[in-house]
Amino acid sequence: MDQATACPLTVERLESIRAMLGAPDVQLATAETLDALSPDPRNKPRLVEWLRDGAARGERRFEIRSALRALARAIRPRSYLEIGTRRGWSLAQVLCESPHVDAYAFDLWMDGYGGIDNPGPDFVRDEMRTVAPAHRGRLQFFSGNSHDALPVFLQTAPIGDAELAEIELLRAGESAPRMFDLVTVDGDHTALGTWWDLTDVLPSIAVGGALVIDDLVDFADERLGQRAQSRYAGLRPSPSDLEPSLLALWTRLKNEIDNFAFLESLDSIVPVGIALRMK
Repeated sequence: MDQATACPLTVERLESIRAMLGAPDVQLATAETLDALSPDPRNKPRLVEWLRDGAARGERRFEIRSALRALARAIRPRSYLEIGTRRGWSLAQVLCESPHVDAYAFDLWMDGYGGIDNPGPDFVRDEMRTVAPAHRGRLQFFSGNSHDALPVFLQTAPIGDAELAEIELLRAGESAPRMFDLVTVDGDHTALGTWWDLTDVLPSIAVGGALVIDDLVDFADERLGQRAQSRYAGLRPSPSDLEPSLLALWTRLKNEIDNFAFLESLDSIVPVGIALRMK
């Protein structure tokens, strides 16, 4: 986008984020927090080693957890919305850097996701008490399909019997911020499901706020036969020409919206993209 038309404060924030992404101290802080979380022998050792190796070599590496650490340090978010929480590795980075942030986390809590137990929100809440004991903001977890939950939470769905049956979610959305300083999209990995999540959250990102999207590979779960489902499918524009590729979806996003600045690391241990709302 043309930065000349952006708010000067967001231009300064963009430069601050660029300076922090992949910084050695950010990589080490990320690794330290990951180390303090419960063991995950399948996934965690390789990630922690990759971060510490990058810091030792002076290489400005970042993936989703260290990107969120840098963003939380630069933005100091007051509100955080997360789609895809699993064991709380990303959430922990935000809460450690932003003790007063109000955080709202959505997940299906699929058993065995990522090849390891996925115990659910009570487990994650205990993990956050361990690694982010200074956190004093709100922390709420929501279980279920984000494609059904987000329109209710974000107050974009018409209110009927289905919505009133989820009164706790509806009430939580009524008291939540209308705009969010930081948003993660790391849930449904179909191209259409990711598109729906992006369609839901992009209008709710504050000026100067950031979106993080993970797993930007030339693959989407449609290739595995999976299909996104939502009772609100008709409320969202759903392009008929979406490719089964999250990388192609990211490229499309960059080409179609002009009020965000984009940063990415496509050769990371897991490719990740960042979009900062400039105006």
